[in-house]
Order: sequence, then structure tokens, then C-alpha cells
Amino acid sequence: MRHLNVDMSNLIDAFEGGYETISYFMDLETGEVISVTEDARGILDIVYKSYFDEQTQTVDCENAFENEDVPDWERELVKDADRVEAGYGVTIIAIPSQDSSEGYSDMEAFIDTVRNPLLRERLERAINRRGPFRNFKDVLLGYPNERDRWFQFKRERLQSRVLEWLEEHDITPQ
Repeated sequence: MRHLNVDMSNLIDAFEGGYETISYFMDLETGEVISVTEDARGILDIVYKSYFDEQTQTVDCENAFENEDVPDWERELVKDADRVEAGYGVTIIAIPSQDSSEGYSDMEAFIDTVRNPLLRERLERAINRRGPFRNFKDVLLGYPNERDRWFQFKRERLQSRVLEWLEEHDITPQ
């Protein structure tokens, strides 16, 4: 078992995902969660194509950033993308994002815990119509205590999936 200092909150957020243009990875040496945007990956592709030195097998990122006019704020993102490329499968692994079936399953499980019969019925109808996620959240807007309980419930289920995933990769969070 590998013991890593993992920021569980960041890892749970990465699992929750929700952004098609961002991929998440974990550094197996540090436990760091790394996010890579499609934009950063696109810039990295340009850098690799134009600034890769075959003899040294290196990329002159600083020169590339200057020549390609990469803004300062984006340089770190591109460097993170490069770090992921360099270590993928060895020291870097992809963090899976939750799929919609897991989210739907979470809503069904939560409904089973709702004591108010009227609310339970409204939530069941909400998830059985088109746009179940939005409908579910809309119903809960009128029930602030249950809405808070839903967010806690969902977070706990995500945390459970995260811990399972870590165990599959022989990682013990510290």
C-alpha cells in the first residue's frame, strides 16, 4: 500500500467532474490532483510539434511560451499538462469522473431516505421525467433542510467511491 497525502476534497471534486473540457489526474508520488484543460493540452501540442529537440529529447517551454505568446496565467497549466504527458501511466493516473448512472443512482438512494411522503413522491416524479437532475434540484429548492441533507448525502457517496478507487490503486490517503 502506498501512503499519500491526498486532499480528499480536491479528489472528490475531481470525481464529481462536470466539465467536459477538463480532465483530472493524480500524481502517485505526491498525491496531488492535477487538472488539465483542453486549451492547455492544445498549447502543449503546438509546443511539442514546434519546440521539441530530437537530440536532447526535451522541449524548451520558456522559449515556446515567449514565441507563442502564452499568457503567464496559462503557463503553469501547460506545464501541468506536460507533467501529465511525461508521467502518464507511471507516476500519473487518470481520475475517473462520475457518470450519470451513478448520479441517478444517488438520487434514487436519497429518495429512499426521505420521510416526507409528499416530497418523496415529487422527487420520484422529478427523476422519471426528461431532465431528471435539474428537476430533482428544482424540487429540493423548496425544501432547504432536505436540500442540505441531499448535498451531504451525495458528498458521502462520492467519498465512498473515491476511497474505493484509491483502494483499487493500493493508495492509502493520509
